[in-house]
Amino acid sequence: MKYRSVGIVVALVLAAVGLLGVFGRTVSSFAHSSSEQSAGKTVEQKLLQGRHVFRFDTFGDQAFWGDTLKLHQAIEGARFGGVGPGVSPSTALAVGLKVDVDAVPPSVIHAMKNGEVSLNDPAVTLALLKLNSVVGVTGFFQSDGSLRSIGIQCALCHSTVDNSLAPGIGHRLDGWANRDLNVGQIVALAPNLQPFTDLLGVDQATVRSVLQS
Repeated sequence: MKYRSVGIVVALVLAAVGLLGVFGRTVSSFAHSSSEQSAGKTVEQKLLQGRHVFRFDTFGDQAFWGDTLKLHQAIEGARFGGVGPGVSPSTALAVGLKVDVDAVPPSVIHAMKNGEVSLNDPAVTLALLKLNSVVGVTGFFQSDGSLRSIGIQCALCHSTVDNSLAPGIGHRLDGWANRDLNVGQIVALAPNLQPFTDLLGVDQATVRSVLQS
């Protein structure tokens, strides 16, 4: 009877140890899985943040492109408070700028397909800037809707589109070089090239001529 009692106790101890082992492995597995999920979410958040910076962060360069060179004035044109004829979508596409079709409302896309949107009207360019659909370019607008400044992002040079809607208009391809971009022509549109003349010691006409070449 004595040995039988000891055997029962030993069996119970072994069973308890086994249960603790299983429980321990289960807790460890759960903790490991939970840790992996947390790490996965952190990585995903970092990727989304990085993509947002790449696509939309100007790093304050609107102080140069807009406030100094006054490029935004050339984009909006005299009709909207700027200078000159303004920059139409056709002109923008001709110098290599791209339009992200996923940032454009379906109704506008439908109108574009039907030829109901004029690509020769600077007003359309301003509308596209307000939609954040011009790849790599951010327009800063006044409360009255006029363009206050303009900035550029990494995506200007390092993204393109798949031309699914029209040449220069399509879905974004981040990380693909924009081989159509004519930086000289874009800078030459700016009304004020004085910073370059001060640096190079030549007049604005010469700077503009070189940029356009």
